[in-house]
Amino acid sequence: MLTLLAITAALVSVQPESETQMSAAESLAREYMVHYSAFDLDAMETYLAEDVIFSDPTALGEGLDENGLYHEGRAHTMEALREFDAQYGVLELGFEWDTVFESNGRVVFTGHVNARYPTQDPDQHFRWRAEQVTVITVRDGQIIRQDDFANYAGPDQGMVPAR
Repeated sequence: MLTLLAITAALVSVQPESETQMSAAESLAREYMVHYSAFDLDAMETYLAEDVIFSDPTALGEGLDENGLYHEGRAHTMEALREFDAQYGVLELGFEWDTVFESNGRVVFTGHVNARYPTQDPDQHFRWRAEQVTVITVRDGQIIRQDDFANYAGPDQGMVPAR
């Protein structure tokens, strides 16, 4: 009985103060992901550490190898994102997260990306929807790493009405 009491006391001592209390890392990552979802590059940039790493090893496409996308540094990352925006005219990434949790400064988002792009018809957008996991690593109040994993091989894509 004494052993059971000691184990219970030890487990209680490692539980968070409140199950509903969000960590500072999760709060910051959620704020950042709102801007990433809207593809607001200027706002996103303010969250990134100078030496941030942006990685998407699942990315497919011309000029990419088996390592997908990998950018080191805020300037390089933002340059790549701005080039992507200039090429495709991203309207939004439109993330829908089914699950979000934080552990050890890593905030894991699991759900879908619902990217929308303009078309020649102002009443229609091209939508690219796929499963996505994003892991945001936060240290000292800044994002030091972003790892995206998307189902590039099996997206649901096509024309949808413009909003």
